[in-house]
Amino acid sequence: MIRYVDHRRDNAVSSWEDLARALGGSFAARARGLISPEMILLTSDGEPFGRLTAGEAGETRLQAGDLAAWIEPRTDSTYAMTTDGEETLTAENAGSATALTLRSGDRVYDASISPLRNSAVARSSDEREAARVSGGLANRRYRAAFDPQDPASLPVAIFLLHRAFALRSSAFRASS
Repeated sequence: MIRYVDHRRDNAVSSWEDLARALGGSFAARARGLISPEMILLTSDGEPFGRLTAGEAGETRLQAGDLAAWIEPRTDSTYAMTTDGEETLTAENAGSATALTLRSGDRVYDASISPLRNSAVARSSDEREAARVSGGLANRRYRAAFDPQDPASLPVAIFLLHRAFALRSSAFRASS
């Protein structure tokens, strides 16, 4: 019997795992401009390794070396992150725009975002912290930590960074 293996999916998972291993559980981000549609992703040594760039239709593109992923809103108040055309993560509101349920494969995370504190955290179903993002008052610099032992925690951290930055940016635009 011949078994078909989707190498594209294996490569996507491998890319996330390779990046997580290289980052060692943390990274930083810096916005370009005051209210910017682009963030530069940095290693803990301050070296650029990728970009998060917002598009015009609400989608955001992650480019980190060979890894390319998209975060896109769906029509039913959910979001999807795809890598090489395969779903990496889904997010749905859990009562409000700041409480989310994230799913990646068979893993489920409860996440909360605090625009006032400019922070976000995701916990796995066993209550362990999988990812944490915290930003500065001016919404220009962020720090992210993720569990390098959890293969889905880096995509979770990237998604939390994306949402925290977007919520905070929309608050800045509304107050202008």
